[in-house]
Amino acid sequence: MQYRRLGGTDLDVSVICLGPMRAAAKEPGHDEKSRAGERALRRALDLGVTFLHSSYEYGTRWMMARVLKDHPKRADLHHVIKVPVPDFADGDRFDAAKFRLRIEEALRDLHAERIAVLQWMWRSDPNTDARRLPLLGHILDDAVASFEKLRDEGKAGYLFTFPYTVACAQAAVETGKFAGLLAYYNLAEMEMADLFGELERRHLGFIAIRPLYEGILTDERATPREGDRFADPQYAPALARRRNIAETFRNEIGESLTAFALRFALAEPVVASLVVGLNRPEQVDGIAEAVEGSPPSRELVRRAQELWRAGL
Repeated sequence: MQYRRLGGTDLDVSVICLGPMRAAAKEPGHDEKSRAGERALRRALDLGVTFLHSSYEYGTRWMMARVLKDHPKRADLHHVIKVPVPDFADGDRFDAAKFRLRIEEALRDLHAERIAVLQWMWRSDPNTDARRLPLLGHILDDAVASFEKLRDEGKAGYLFTFPYTVACAQAAVETGKFAGLLAYYNLAEMEMADLFGELERRHLGFIAIRPLYEGILTDERATPREGDRFADPQYAPALARRRNIAETFRNEIGESLTAFALRFALAEPVVASLVVGLNRPEQVDGIAEAVEGSPPSRELVRRAQELWRAGL
C-alpha cells in the first residue's frame, strides 16, 4: 500500500480510504452482506489501509466497531467522519452541541481516541450557493470555535470541509480556516481540478470522494446486470459518460478501466487519498493491486481535463 502526506496536516495516510457506506446492513446482525463487509475491512487493514471514512448517516459503524474493538492495528488508524452541522432541517443554525455529539459518538463507535479529520458540511434547505455562500460567513466562527475545543481536548485533529460546489470550495479556502477539502473528483467530475493549484500554493489537502463515479467507472459496469441499480433509467446519462470515456481513452486504459480511473485520480499530487466503497474482500484485493501501478502522465491528465471542459 502506498502512503501520502495529507496536505495541511502531519498525517501520512494510505492512498485508499475505505468507505463502508454499503458494506453492511443498517442494523446489527450476521447477514451475508454484513459478514462480507467485515471481511473486507479486515482484509483492507491487513493490506495496509490506514484511513477510514464513516458517517452516522450510513448506519454501518456497528460493523466497523465489531472489527475495530480488539484489532491490533486500531491505534495506527486515521478516521475521517462526516459532520453535517447545520443539517438540511436545522434552519441554517449552527448547533455546537450537535457538532460535539457527532465527534463523541464516532469516538465511541470506532473505538478511537481521536478523529483525525472532520468532514464538516454546512447544509441548508434549499442547498444552493445562493443560500450557502452567505451562510458560511454567519456560522464559520462558531464552527471553528467548536472544532478548536475538541482539538484542544485531543478528540479531533484537522478541520476539512465538503463544499458541494466550486464556488463554496473557493469561499472556504479563502477563509484560511480549513486544512483542506474533500470533494468529488473523477474522470466524469472534474470541477474541483480548477482549485488544485490554489490548494498546493496554500499547502492544503485534498481527499477525493467517489473516484470511481459511484462505481460506474469500473470494469463490471460495462454492461448493467439485471437487478443492478445502474439499470435504472436515471443512470443512463452517467453510463453514456462512461462509454465516452472508455472510447476516448481506450488506448491508455488497457485491461482495466477501474485501475485507470483510480490511477488518474492519484496523478494529481495534491490528492492524498481516494475514498472507495469496499464491500467484499475481493474488491479490496483488486483495488489494492490497481493503485500500485504508475499513474497517467501529466499530459494525459491535462488532456482529460480539457476534454471534460469541452463536454466529454
